[in-house]
Amino acid sequence: MNPLIERLTAKGVVVTEYENRGEQAREEWKNCFVLIEERSQYRPYLWEYLVEEMDGCLVGKEADVALRHTAKWKCLLFFEHSNDVLELELSQAQTFVRKDLTVAAGDYADVYIVDPAYTWTYVIPHEADWGPYFLIKSTMKRG
Repeated sequence: MNPLIERLTAKGVVVTEYENRGEQAREEWKNCFVLIEERSQYRPYLWEYLVEEMDGCLVGKEADVALRHTAKWKCLLFFEHSNDVLELELSQAQTFVRKDLTVAAGDYADVYIVDPAYTWTYVIPHEADWGPYFLIKSTMKRG
């Protein structure tokens, strides 16, 4: 995790680390970004819910562009398998790219970013051929 924090702080991001909040963040993410009818279906990774025919979800470079254009002063970054949560203060940050947010493997490989109110999310899966994904809660609908 330290290399991730170092990369972010080098870009001017103020990082506050919280331990033991990952489960809460994942549950809130699921409540906000997984349709009710899908919640009973098991998926090994949360990001797989976005893959299942979700209209309104941007993928790849479109997702990267959407993240850059989203009004964001603070956001939360959490992971699929870690209980660590990072609060990112972005008001003085330089532009960062996807690789600045990723960790190669392990508990930190799947990255989830949300605004504090969970109105949008940006997800970087550990699978190189998938994502990233960007979804605004108000645009969620089934295709």
